[in-house]
Amino acid sequence: MEGKLVGVHKVNVKLAGGGAETYYYAWRGKGAPRIHAKPGTKAFTQEFMRLTRDRQKTVVDGTIGSLIDDFRKTAGYQKLAPSTRRDYERQFATIRLKFETFPVPAIEARGSRRLFIDWRDTMREAPRSADMHIALLSRLFAWAKGNELILRNPLESVERLHDATRRDIIWSNEQLTKLLADATPHLRDVALIALWTMQRQADVLTMPTLAFDGERTSIKQGKTGARVRVVAAPDILPILGKAKREERQRVLVNSYGQNWTSSGFRASWRKEMARLKITGVTFHDLRGTAITYAYANLNRSHDEKIKLIAEISGHSAEEAESIIRKHYLAGQEVIDAIGRGTKKA
Repeated sequence: MEGKLVGVHKVNVKLAGGGAETYYYAWRGKGAPRIHAKPGTKAFTQEFMRLTRDRQKTVVDGTIGSLIDDFRKTAGYQKLAPSTRRDYERQFATIRLKFETFPVPAIEARGSRRLFIDWRDTMREAPRSADMHIALLSRLFAWAKGNELILRNPLESVERLHDATRRDIIWSNEQLTKLLADATPHLRDVALIALWTMQRQADVLTMPTLAFDGERTSIKQGKTGARVRVVAAPDILPILGKAKREERQRVLVNSYGQNWTSSGFRASWRKEMARLKITGVTFHDLRGTAITYAYANLNRSHDEKIKLIAEISGHSAEEAESIIRKHYLAGQEVIDAIGRGTKKA
């Protein structure tokens, strides 16, 4: 993998005991930091990107590198959620490795689309990541086109490698029963809060205890900035009440009683799913499951169901309906089947 990272400097060192070892540095020259991760691994690439991200260097005007710099200074980019910007910065680091000095006029040239897609396809073993990189590059070109820096965006309507819709992927009754019955308490609590509030993982993990007034909990969504107030269901009242009695900063804590970190939670969740032998669904799918079950079981008209789900989830009514119809439900047959299944549970 190190051969694909432009700038990595490899040095063969003779050890005092007579052996030899190869050291890798982020770049050639005095003061270059050593990369300690194992070559050929994802950790090696990530460490290289982290070390080179903030390195001062001259960016040539009229290149993709300069477009990236200008795009990062825009008000729209600065308003993105911190987590989104962090993801974009990692992806931009990969894009720079390949296209830092790529001339802006060449973006418009015939054949450029094929060149960029071929680069995307070198990451086909990780299709979701490949799609995110090409989508960000397309967004950069769309911004450049909108500001008349280029005349066309060669990456409009690029077909995805990864099926990102997760259509009809919801947790089954058997999977939910196993999760809620057998999962360790600190992970089960996270799942329960996610199910009964329909919130994203990051918003669930950072939910402040002060936001619970004894009946409702108030949530400001990190991704959208939307504020929602959710009536606490009986299933999560004990969790919220315990957090309040113990005067915790956050409602949810790990097995050591400490606030979750996103990486710590993901690692713990992954191990727990392996232990429980639950496959084919993700934590994010709990949100879709909650929305799906709510739609199937609410004794209201379609429009009233959409309105209630939107109020809880923080989506607009249009977004809620789009999620239900395009991503989680495939028509009335699915709704009826889910309804029958939940009544038996």
